[in-house]
Amino acid sequence: MKSETSINNASAFEIVSQFVAALSAQDTETMKSLHAKDYVVDWVYGDAFENPPRSAEESAAFFPAWFTGFTEIDYEVKRTIAAEEVVVTEWVFTGTHTGPLGPPVFEERLDPTGRTIQFRGVTIYDVREGLIQRETIYMDLATLLVELGARV
Repeated sequence: MKSETSINNASAFEIVSQFVAALSAQDTETMKSLHAKDYVVDWVYGDAFENPPRSAEESAAFFPAWFTGFTEIDYEVKRTIAAEEVVVTEWVFTGTHTGPLGPPVFEERLDPTGRTIQFRGVTIYDVREGLIQRETIYMDLATLLVELGARV
């Protein structure tokens, strides 16, 4: 893990690169070390009034719960656009649903399906003072649910 001084001197691109590498390795400790204290995840799906950004506590709990459901993953960044305090990544997620998915991923627990899923998305990272303040994630939620076997 990088020291706080080296993280604070890193560019937004370098911070997000470290975060994406940690996400790919399912290294939640490094991911958390790159989050600001008030870090939030904003999942962009559905009605903005009914799906506001998650609290810092829910946001911190999301990826550990996700990695419980998908113990082996491939997270591939296809394209990156970086500015001084904003980094945008276009990515593809592939994983096999081998463990339960519960809160905060899904309100109701979804037992392992054994299905391999693949969906794509875009994440906008807001970076200030060497830490990720916010992730705004646009993803193909419909494909994710269908591939997990959801019935409408």
